[in-house]
Amino acid sequence: MSDDALSRPTVHALLADGTTVCIRPVAPGDRDQLVGLYEEMSPENLRLRFFAASRRSAAMAADRACAEPRNGYRALLAETGGQVIGLAEYDSGGTGATADISIAVADGLHHRGVGTLLIEHLVSAARAEGITTFTADALSENHEVLKLFADLGLSTARHFEGPEVRCTIALDQSDTYLTAVEERGRAADVASLASLLRPRTVAVVGAGRKPGSVGRAILHQLHSGGYTGRLFAVNPAASSILGVPCHSSVSALPRTPDLAVLALPAAAIPGTAEECGKAGVRALLVVTAGLDVDQARALLTTCRSHGMRLVGPNCL
Repeated sequence: MSDDALSRPTVHALLADGTTVCIRPVAPGDRDQLVGLYEEMSPENLRLRFFAASRRSAAMAADRACAEPRNGYRALLAETGGQVIGLAEYDSGGTGATADISIAVADGLHHRGVGTLLIEHLVSAARAEGITTFTADALSENHEVLKLFADLGLSTARHFEGPEVRCTIALDQSDTYLTAVEERGRAADVASLASLLRPRTVAVVGAGRKPGSVGRAILHQLHSGGYTGRLFAVNPAASSILGVPCHSSVSALPRTPDLAVLALPAAAIPGTAEECGKAGVRALLVVTAGLDVDQARALLTTCRSHGMRLVGPNCL
């Protein structure tokens, strides 16, 4: 890990399914979470990662990632909701233009682009440090990681030696790689917007019982305008508004909405957004105006933390 690694800004990016994740350098305080990442892996996935189902290897890997910065080494992690879900690292030994890489992804999160996204960011960092080639050793039966390398869009060679295979990946800035990155990003963007543009369930939070409120007007337009999905209102003082079932809070809804429309006083927005995130809401449309700097920052932080897409505030 180079000396400037920890000072690099956190990057928020999209997985293949549209989920927002945080990509950032590993810090010393991440050790326990990294150990947990490995401890929660199945024995089979541990074997594929370390060539043996060794819990000791897992602890050593976490120690290495969280060690003091050193030339030629970099480790990046992916996290969502404060939970580490992936780790990727390279080590050039401080000299030369070739670096060994390794990657680990949490069980249950394979095939969602976690590993690919981490490798893309490692490629960018490596190029900036003059590294031109990645090498990686894998078991020949580890089809997932071999496919990940093959699908990057970079020139990859394989050399088989018994049960193991050594992959050599050239980090050339080719049109093929740039096109592959753009296509992956475009597909993730589309997936992330599905809950906003094609929601199956919508909740209007702040719909009033009396005519004249913005929330009530939005609820009316949805109810009478041809929306065919499930529609709910959230108001602790009503059981039904305009014939739409009403519940006391987002957490009390019988089904988690894909989209929540927030029409509340500015002071209530950060807390309600956090409630939506914990409930699993995928997108927020905040029509409320007048949020101060702290409220707006809290709203954005919550959306990023829980992987929600955000339109607004003040978007009427």
